[in-house]
Amino acid sequence: DKADHALVVFLYATGCRVSEVATTSLNRTDPNWIDLENGTLTIAEAKYHSVGTVPIDVTSLRVLRWYVREVRPRFRNAVVLPHLFISKVGRPYSANVLTQKLGLLLGRFGFAGKTAHSLRHFYVTDLLRRGVQPHVVQALARHRDARTTLGVYAHATPDDLRAAVNRRVGG
Repeated sequence: DKADHALVVFLYATGCRVSEVATTSLNRTDPNWIDLENGTLTIAEAKYHSVGTVPIDVTSLRVLRWYVREVRPRFRNAVVLPHLFISKVGRPYSANVLTQKLGLLLGRFGFAGKTAHSLRHFYVTDLLRRGVQPHVVQALARHRDARTTLGVYAHATPDDLRAAVNRRVGG
């Protein structure tokens, strides 16, 4: 489903919490809104007051623009609802419904047992693995404390461990 694809792309591209996804709007006067022209997501209302602006990569932005232009208008109430993601029957998603929906989607995509929050972990881990400085990752994830970014969200995989050992011995 094209809308589901856009939803997963959005989560992975922004590292948003499910509650932030549910409240993301196309209306710039709302606290959490996406600017598709400039490629940014502004979060002004979030858990623990973790506010900030997250740039969206070009590839993900292309998918999201296409979703808003081609897919979303086919849903009931799309013209009157400001929410970025709405159900096909024209209702905004609650965080609980999104959590359930994403659990099913991730299972369908081969990530059984993973949750919507797993995409946030993937986002942070991927940034760190690509060499992004921890303080930048902390800002993108909107964590108040770097220990959260490094201690809870950074996951070393067996491949990470092998690569570290190989670099140490020059292999």
